[in-house]
Amino acid sequence: MALPIWPYQTIGDSYRPAIIFLHGFMGAGTDWLSTAKNLADYFYCILPDLPGHGWNTGFPLNHPLDFETVADGLRQLIDRLGLTQTHLVGYSLGGRIALYTAICYPQLISTLVIESANPGLEDESARRSRAGLDDQRAEQIVAQGLDAFVEQWYQLDLFRSLQTRPELLDSIKVRRKKNDPHWTAKIIRELSPGRQPPLWDRLDSLPMPTLLLAGALDPAYTAIVTQMGQKIRQATIEIVPDAGHNIHLEQPETLSQVLREFLQKK
Repeated sequence: MALPIWPYQTIGDSYRPAIIFLHGFMGAGTDWLSTAKNLADYFYCILPDLPGHGWNTGFPLNHPLDFETVADGLRQLIDRLGLTQTHLVGYSLGGRIALYTAICYPQLISTLVIESANPGLEDESARRSRAGLDDQRAEQIVAQGLDAFVEQWYQLDLFRSLQTRPELLDSIKVRRKKNDPHWTAKIIRELSPGRQPPLWDRLDSLPMPTLLLAGALDPAYTAIVTQMGQKIRQATIEIVPDAGHNIHLEQPETLSQVLREFLQKK
C-alpha cells in the first residue's frame, strides 16, 4: 500500500523555481517558515510534513516505513505538484531522506542541499547497535510519553549549542512535545540510522550540484560533510558560523542568504 500524498504548505508564487524543504525528526514543515519567508520573493517554497509528523499521519500506524517507501512518497508529491524538477533541501532525518531520494530519482532533483545529515553507518555492528538503541528509545517514548524523552533528547551533545540559547531551545521543546508519542516511536525505530541503507558508496553517483552544510559548533557533522564532499562530484561545503546542528533555526537569516546565493547560481 502506497502512502497518501504528503500534506504540505507553500510560500511564494508557483511560477518561480521550486524548493522542497524536508524537516528533521520530531519536526514539521513549519520549522522552515522563517527560511521560506526569506526566500519567497525568489522561489516557490514547499514545506511538507514527513510521514509520522505533523498532519502526515493519514495511514495505519502499523504500515511499515523504510527509506524506499518514504522516497517514493516524495516522488509522488513532486508528481502531484506538477514539477519536472525541484531544488531539494533536507535537514538531519530530512537530509537522509533527501540523499536517498536524490540517489534513487536523480532526474527529479536539480540541486541538492544537505544540512547536518549523515549518509549512514558503514559498519554493520554500528548499525545493529544504533538500531538497538533506537528500539529502546521507542519503548521509552511509548512507556513514559514524549515530555521526558524530549528533555533527554535535547541534552545530547548534538544540541549543545542550543544550551546557550534557552529561549530558542524552550520553543523547540514545546513544539516537539506536541507530537503523538506512538508515531514518534515508530519513526525513531523504523527510520533509525541503524536501519538506513548506507549511502557512502553511492554518493559519487549524484549528478546534481550539491551544497553540504554544517554548523561550526557541530564538530561531528563538520567532519561528516567534509568526508561527503570528497565523494560527491559537484559538492560545495559551507560551514556556518555561530550555529550548531540545527542551522535553519539557530541562524535563519544566514542560512537563507547562503541558500539564495547557491541556488541562484545553478
